[in-house]
Amino acid sequence: MSGCIVVRTKIEDTLGLIADREAQLRYQAEVPCVDVSTELFLQWEDWYRPDTEDFQGAFDPEEAATLRMFHQVFAVVRDTMIQGLPPIDQFVTTTAWKRLSGAACSALGLLRRSLQAA
Repeated sequence: MSGCIVVRTKIEDTLGLIADREAQLRYQAEVPCVDVSTELFLQWEDWYRPDTEDFQGAFDPEEAATLRMFHQVFAVVRDTMIQGLPPIDQFVTTTAWKRLSGAACSALGLLRRSLQAA
């Protein structure tokens, strides 16, 4: 698999997880030693690398703009939660989570529509 495909797949998977409350709760139940609240942020930061060649090859300019918009929301939520994220079962009840999840859902929808149009 080329680097571009890996990056695109990982970004889509991460957005999918951030958007899906039930997937997050399932993940926590299946892997109790992982702090899923923190993992959501770490996964995004692992894969959102807009200055890399693989990232630039994976997304067209419109898709990259969509991801930048999501990242702006991500950064605001991350910065407001910097004092400490609650466990995932509590985090999913917060306004911050709803904002983050909604932005991920929107970004993922735009990426998928873009793929279907191609």
